Amino acid sequence: MNTLEKCVRILELFSDTSPVLQVGEIARALDLPRSTAYRYVSALKRHGLLEQSPGENGYRLGRRIIELAASMSRKPLRELALPYMERVVRETGETVILCGIRGHVGVCLEKVDGHHALRVSFELGETYPLHAAATGKAIFAFLEPRIQNDIIADVGLPRFTATTITDEAALRKELARIRKVGFAESDGEAIEGTRGIAVPIFSPSKQILASLGVSA
Repeated sequence: MNTLEKCVRILELFSDTSPVLQVGEIARALDLPRSTAYRYVSALKRHGLLEQSPGENGYRLGRRIIELAASMSRKPLRELALPYMERVVRETGETVILCGIRGHVGVCLEKVDGHHALRVSFELGETYPLHAAATGKAIFAFLEPRIQNDIIADVGLPRFTATTITDEAALRKELARIRKVGFAESDGEAIEGTRGIAVPIFSPSKQILASLGVSA
């Protein structure tokens, strides 16, 4: 096997039944010297394809794998979501937005404008902090705690209106509530005078991919 094939074989070892593997297990499974297996694992880790499992002496699939899976699913996700988005617009008259995550911010993947004269402005490809909108919080709540911490450290909790959540403890309480009830709400937190509600969208492996929201 060449280097690329060995790296692919390493990634293929991880599964629902083997989510965490030690270097020794990888070496034995692929009949590699431990030092060689460690070198490949280190390379995969540098590129975000593997990460060390907290509290365990092993490795698991990294965040970059999830991001790649999400990017592959965005086009069919839009196609699948669009008929439902159009139906919600017909029934409510409000704007419906499909949002994903790009790095540490939310991004608008698809939008169907409502029929009301006052519509929430949201453009395709527009990015925004996750803490200040229902669609963002619906994603934020279901990210791994490590990723949540990274986002807060990188982006912060900037204020947009008087109701924007800017206190970390208050945000974590809100995210816990969202995980419990299964949907997110916002009340003028990004734009004064607007309200929103959103639900998370998960992959078959239960990784958060996107959110679908109604804004008025």
